[in-house]
Amino acid sequence: MSGAFDPEALRAFRSRDWMAVREAKEQFWVEQQLRQGPLAALVMSAGLWEHARALDPTWPGAEQRAEDLAHHVELAERIRRVAHVFAGR
Repeated sequence: MSGAFDPEALRAFRSRDWMAVREAKEQFWVEQQLRQGPLAALVMSAGLWEHARALDPTWPGAEQRAEDLAHHVELAERIRRVAHVFAGR
């Protein structure tokens, strides 16, 4: 990024209707899910993967993969512990 920030542009950004932005994003993803079903999540995740690799072609490294696996193991354990709450629904 180069050059100075335009104070008026910063004020305009700060003054945006952030609730409307949030609602528009939520509506977009609802429509994507309705149109594409589970494929919507796969398309989005592929885009995020490509972006991350463009920023760092070595991503994910061995340490990041190990952290990710540990997180998934912990999440699976938490889900297993509360699964009985949702049984029979």
